[in-house]
Amino acid sequence: MAIGNSIVDNAVKPRVLIADDSRIVRATLIKHIDGAFEFREALDGEQAWETLLLDPSIRVVITDLTMPKLDGYGLLKRIRASKVSRIRNVPVIVISGSDEQAERERAKSFGATDLITKGIGTAQLLSRLDILTGLGNDQEPSPSVPQEVPLDNPSSDDGIKLLSLEEFQSQAEAMREFALNQAKNFVLLRVAIGVVRTDSAAAAEVPPEMVRAAGRLLYRTVRQTDCMAQSGEAEFTLASNNIHFDSARNFAQRVCNAIIGGNLSEKHGAAIFASCGMAALSEFDPGTAPSPSLAELSSVASRRSVLGLRQGVSGVVGAEEEALFAEKEAAEADAAEPVQEDPPDLATLLQWAKEGKQDLVMRHIGKFSSELQPLIALLNQAK
Repeated sequence: MAIGNSIVDNAVKPRVLIADDSRIVRATLIKHIDGAFEFREALDGEQAWETLLLDPSIRVVITDLTMPKLDGYGLLKRIRASKVSRIRNVPVIVISGSDEQAERERAKSFGATDLITKGIGTAQLLSRLDILTGLGNDQEPSPSVPQEVPLDNPSSDDGIKLLSLEEFQSQAEAMREFALNQAKNFVLLRVAIGVVRTDSAAAAEVPPEMVRAAGRLLYRTVRQTDCMAQSGEAEFTLASNNIHFDSARNFAQRVCNAIIGGNLSEKHGAAIFASCGMAALSEFDPGTAPSPSLAELSSVASRRSVLGLRQGVSGVVGAEEEALFAEKEAAEADAAEPVQEDPPDLATLLQWAKEGKQDLVMRHIGKFSSELQPLIALLNQAK
């Protein structure tokens, strides 16, 4: 998983995204900054936009104005309109082949932070990047750098680092936004882990070491472009985009299989299962309702994972499974309801007494005690 799996510290070089369809221009800029900055390349505006969405470590964007698919103005417009603050506030340097004032003014009106020409020298470019990335001052690390949460045992040498929930939500929202803009799919998976004690067949708390082991398995299973966070004591949330619905289901099933097939049960004397609640943009018809927010998708995925846990299911719980499980639970609830019997009338009660059905009579005798009292009094007087 490329997002958030490097250990962040103040010694890491800031990363610059260079977007230009000219290989020569990109190579020249890289020659200027190599050694002082890390860099990523994009061949057009669309590729630059996707890279910016998926890589939270990018501190500055350098972009050409004339590019295929999406030009520099379009890229600037998307960046400044983004709902993700990390993206919306990223400094953008526009690189141009001319000094035309009209072009510079237009770029600034679209949100350009700075403008340079393609013949800029190394010292001048490095100086501008130093200022924009905050080098040479005592500021805290940029908030765009993911704050990672350790998911490892202190004594373990194969620990991993996950995004914090706040950073995950920012990344997932960027992925959802990208999917909506590109008419592609976005999937949210809520993986809940449960265990049943093998010696008692009863549900039990998931041992922390089992959660950590499951987290490592998940981390090694997800795609490089996905993001992941631990969202509960025994729960993980994953976000994935640009994936077809069927592929997403297969991916979710692989996630569950990675956990239940990870030889985690033998060590802890408990049978482990993983319920993966799945919510996808493709489930919702854009023509009949607004696209669901990240919070709404998260709520759906969470509801489905909890339903799977209650059913003790290992596997994917999507819309179809949710409907089946809900129907099953409703039927079980109906079966557990006591049958309400209609109370018998007095004639029926007397008939039961004649037939020797004392147990039935005694079950309902209290309901007729007030009616029978006058009759009993008359019988006593007749004696």
